[in-house]
Amino acid sequence: MKKFFMDLAYKFQRFMTGRYGVDQLWRALLLFYLLGIIIANVFYRFSKIAYGAFFVLSLAILIFAIFRIFSKNIEARRNENATWLKFTGNIKQKFFFEKNKFKQRKTHKFVKCSACKKTLRLPKHKGKINVTCPHCKNQFIVNTGKKQ
Repeated sequence: MKKFFMDLAYKFQRFMTGRYGVDQLWRALLLFYLLGIIIANVFYRFSKIAYGAFFVLSLAILIFAIFRIFSKNIEARRNENATWLKFTGNIKQKFFFEKNKFKQRKTHKFVKCSACKKTLRLPKHKGKINVTCPHCKNQFIVNTGKKQ
């Protein structure tokens, strides 16, 4: 029995040679598929049309995910994954920035430059200070709170 499964794994490895395989976009598509199936089942009691629409949409997502796994056009699949990673990276970066702002809210004040709209981190409780934006070299005055 063990030899059977080892042979099966070897045959699958040979089949997948030259094909794209699994990546982060595939995992996200699989999660969207599962979420769509759950939503479809919730709508089953209320509306058969909504159930059918979510079911078909979920099935289309699953078919696309499977197509990507077995695709031999590796460059196109790599570009799709890179686009996905860039999109999710921007979202993660914004959440990480907001999390750090919240952690540092007691010791630092965050202000936007009036010229370039970049966010600057300034120490709190220094009174009025003259700030030079490191990005655009714009100078402005900011009140960071009373001196202690």
